[in-house]
Formats: sequence, structure tokens, C-alpha cells
Amino acid sequence: MERTWIKYTLLVDRDIEETFVGEVLESPYTLGWVEPQIEILTTENGYDYAENTEGPVIVYLFEPIQDSREEHEARLRAYIGPWGEAVSVDQAEAVAEEHDSWREEFREVRVGDWWIAPSWTMSEELQQADNVLWIDPGAAFGTGYHGTTQDILKLLQEWTPRGKRVLDIGAGSGILSLFCVKNGAAKPVWAVDINPQSDYQIRVNGANNQLADEDVRILIGDASDPAVQAALPAEVDLILLNIGGDEDVEMLPVVDKHLAREGQVILSGIVEWNRDHVVAAYERAGFSLVAEKRSDEWVTVYMERGEVLA
Repeated sequence: MERTWIKYTLLVDRDIEETFVGEVLESPYTLGWVEPQIEILTTENGYDYAENTEGPVIVYLFEPIQDSREEHEARLRAYIGPWGEAVSVDQAEAVAEEHDSWREEFREVRVGDWWIAPSWTMSEELQQADNVLWIDPGAAFGTGYHGTTQDILKLLQEWTPRGKRVLDIGAGSGILSLFCVKNGAAKPVWAVDINPQSDYQIRVNGANNQLADEDVRILIGDASDPAVQAALPAEVDLILLNIGGDEDVEMLPVVDKHLAREGQVILSGIVEWNRDHVVAAYERAGFSLVAEKRSDEWVTVYMERGEVLA
């Protein structure tokens, strides 16, 4: 018989997010996931999104239905009561237990000479493959399905990261960082993301690929924040940026500060109508275009530091 659960959507002040989640993990409730509130924006370059850094984060809790709906909700309100206004219930709904059916949505994908696959994939072809990167979906962005991620992976196969010091900005699930480690990049590869869930997901995916925790150095925060920059290595040979065209340009000072004199940068998350703006900004900063890939409206460019244009 299929069980029914109550799915609670809570709004939690980000100042107490870590403490609240820690307590939930010790409670009778099942933690689903945590995500920021996202605002959809319309810009002159098309659609974009931005994280609402002022408002609360969204926390999803689950509880199997055993009593009346009213009794369940009364117990939840009593549980979150000590948190006062810092935690509130936005929504409660009954949902069917899904077991592992959601896993069917995530299947292996071939990218160049590599397979990207969830750790539970059992296909015979993958068991015999030499090049497999095991990436499980989670609360951090990056499963290998998006064209921008795939195009970066293709460029990394054409222009190997072997022996290079790598900085991955907007690392998400760690797919690019881990790929670089498995392809001979200097250790540690540095992974930066604003999403606190990235730390956990990168460690999970690192373990999936039999890599040590110290192979990837994870920093949570905005790479342009002085405190985060102070923790970064003084110099790297390759910087990966897959955060959006305008954001790639905004990150230019960070790239300029931390990239070696003859270093390379891969820029993605660029929509085709914003491509010239991004490339021109980097060319003015002394970069030259080496290679380019496109997937639908998305553009990914590989650039190398060269002579500054007059």
C-alpha cells in the first residue's frame, strides 16, 4: 500500500539556517532539501534569475501521515514554536511516497569520450567504460545535462587540465572540479559556490568517484567577496566560470587577480545575444579567443590571456 506524507514548506531566516537544519536532522521529521528563493528577471539580454539574498531560505520537511491533518500541523507548529518568527509554515500538502521513482529522471549521458552518470546506474555499458564521472543530483546545481556544462566538459577534453592549477567558480555539484581532478589537474582544485549545499554535494560526488576530500578545496561564498578572495590561491592556470554572461564580466577583476600570466579561462552561461559583449570585455582585459562551442542559444568560450588591446 502506498504511503502518504505531508510535505511542509517552511520559510527559515538564513541567519539560523545551519542551526535549524542540524536540529531537524535529529528530529522525527525527514529533511527534503533547502533552497534559496529565486526571482525571475527580464533583462535586455533575455531572462535571468537572481537569488533573493535578503529573504529567508525555503526548507522542505516530510512526515508520514498517521493522524489527522490538523494534529500533524499542530505538532509541527509546536515544534517550530521556539524559533519564533524566524521559522514559519508557508504551505502543507499531502503527497504520495515516491520511493526511488524520481531516479528514473536522471540517466547516464555521453559527453565526448566521457560518461556522466548517477551512482546507482547499473548499465552494462557503463560498468565496462573507462571514463565515467559519477554525479548524483542534489540541492546544488550541476548534473551534466545542461548544454553549458557539456560544452565546458568537451573543451576540457580538447584542452586538458592536466598539471594545471584550477579554480572553479560556481562549482555547484562539483562536476567540473571533479572532472579536472580525474584528468590530472594539480591538487587541490579550488571550488567556489554561493550555495551552502555545494559543500555536501561535492563531498558526496567526490566519494562516488573514489577521490579524497582534500582533492577539492571547497569555499562557500561569493568569489568577488574580499574574504573569499583572501582564502583563494594567489595564482591559478585555469579558471572555469559557468554563472551567466553578465556575471562572467562582473567576475573579471577576480579572474585578472588570480589567473597566471599565460592562463586560460572558460566562460559559459552566456546566451548568444550577449556573447559579443562578454568576449569584448575579456578582449579589452587582454584575453584572446581560442575556441568556442554552442548548444542551442547557449555559448561557451575558451580564452587565453594575451596582449591588452590598445
